Amino acid sequence: MEALFNALKKATSVAAWKINFSETISTELFYVQKKVETNRATDINDISVTIYIDKDGKRGSATFTVYPYMEEEEISSLIEENIFAASFTFNTFFDLPSPEAFENKKAEGNLTEIPFRELIGKIGAAIMKANHFENGSLSATEIFLTKTNTRIVNSNGVDVSTTSYGCKIETIPNWVKGEEEVELYKSIEFSSFDADALTKEVEEALLLAKARSEAIKLPHLDSIPVILENEEAFRFFGSYAMELSYLTKYSHQNHYEVGDKIQDNRIGDIMDMELRPSVEGAISSCFVDRDGVVLKPVKIVDGGIAKAMFGPFREGYYLGVKKPTGEVPILCVKEGETSIKEIEKKPYIRCVRFSDAQFDKDSGFFGGEVRLGFYFDGEKEIPVTGFTIQGNLNKAKNEFIASKERVVLSRYSGPKYVCIPNVNLV
Repeated sequence: MEALFNALKKATSVAAWKINFSETISTELFYVQKKVETNRATDINDISVTIYIDKDGKRGSATFTVYPYMEEEEISSLIEENIFAASFTFNTFFDLPSPEAFENKKAEGNLTEIPFRELIGKIGAAIMKANHFENGSLSATEIFLTKTNTRIVNSNGVDVSTTSYGCKIETIPNWVKGEEEVELYKSIEFSSFDADALTKEVEEALLLAKARSEAIKLPHLDSIPVILENEEAFRFFGSYAMELSYLTKYSHQNHYEVGDKIQDNRIGDIMDMELRPSVEGAISSCFVDRDGVVLKPVKIVDGGIAKAMFGPFREGYYLGVKKPTGEVPILCVKEGETSIKEIEKKPYIRCVRFSDAQFDKDSGFFGGEVRLGFYFDGEKEIPVTGFTIQGNLNKAKNEFIASKERVVLSRYSGPKYVCIPNVNLV
């Protein structure tokens, strides 16, 4: 956008700038029950500009939106307004990233192989194939299939472009039992389409609605092994990973330094964690972050020992890191050697839906109210509800058992299940 670049060049008070261009092309499908109600296509352009001003060794910033139709004079007025706004935000000086060698890699996954109009029909068919239960149904389903072209440019000479593909699905499974109806919310995201796997995931969501309609109050128990799965497994490991972020260290909230043992007196599985720019199926995959830093894999925990720190360029700059990692999006955790079937041979509670699970690295607390779980008493698995779990992260890090089974989520690739022994129940 020539008018924007010209306006920035003429703004002598601006010490540095960054522009994030994005174009999102989407095909969307909306169902009510099994019927397609709406289909549409969109093409949205977004231009976000951040300007920086310097004074007395400090740097202030302001971010604003520029629209493609704007003329240079209108953009210049916006810049002047935001120079004034930036004068109220001075912080310790930080530089912007400089150019690095970068080859725009092909997006991982198979969403590029079929035209969107055809592909979204296949996705919808896979979802509706699961919608076959007599007492259960999908009351509403929304599918968003997107291609996003991104370009990041800054005043230090960074100019990088990437393309990503993704599908986001929002659906409401419900189940009718007698006069009562239970509704759950289910969100699915992926960058690689597998029709059978999608059908199975939606079927499982419907069966969870059935289980919720049948759930009983949990019998009194003091403590029991607890199994966390999917998003909560990610949050469990993520609570330890965040100990090694630049921001945590800069704010003096970290409990570990590089070289420290995260696990001590370990009796469970070994913790191995790496951050990767891209994993097939993970919709948050990207090879360049929002600051224009070219992203590379970072091994952060190896054999239970902290190996590296990570985080955005600015916080890394404050810590004196020569080459900050940038915001590497996917947390990859090594799987365990125990299958979920082996884990489930003894009594346990598998927590499926929390009202709001907490993983507090400062206090060491994890837990929360469980809206839907499954209690195995040694003979049968029973859907249960209305209880709270309370565990200790400082203890769990040495005792957890990770499953052989893996899952890929938006920002996580790792064990689908994590078993933590002796968790208290309230």
